[in-house]
Amino acid sequence: MQIFRVHPEHEISARYLDNRRLSKQVLELYQIIRVCLAEMKLIEGNTRYLHHPIVKHVYNEGQPYIMDTFKMLEAMDKEHLRRGGKRSQNFREDLKVLENQIVQYETKFSPSPLPPIYVYGDDKLYGDEVYEAYKRLLELKWEKDTIAPRCNIIQYKRKR
Repeated sequence: MQIFRVHPEHEISARYLDNRRLSKQVLELYQIIRVCLAEMKLIEGNTRYLHHPIVKHVYNEGQPYIMDTFKMLEAMDKEHLRRGGKRSQNFREDLKVLENQIVQYETKFSPSPLPPIYVYGDDKLYGDEVYEAYKRLLELKWEKDTIAPRCNIIQYKRKR
């Protein structure tokens, strides 16, 4: 489970991701938010991923960064759809339900932006160095991918 943030602005991070990871990122952010809401007893749901470092970070000891995490989810989903990605009707409805729950319980969440965190293997980073670490990680993953990563950043780099 990852939150691929290559920039403080969610829209820029969304544009950087390849199509496959972008689609997966929406689902993972959805799951992370739901785990946090379930742990707060605001919804019924599974909390078994609460021990994961990324989920713990978002949960923030009971003061979760849900508002900003949901903004990131929206930016990722918007970019996914802009590129022609599809969403099932059921998942679109699930996202709407999630949005309504977040609005309903907004006062229970931290209004602060989600601080950047990078967790990969034994590496754990915080602060602005996270953005470059995720760029390096993505580029390593793209080198190993058997399908060309279709995203704005790679197309731009290939034109140089």
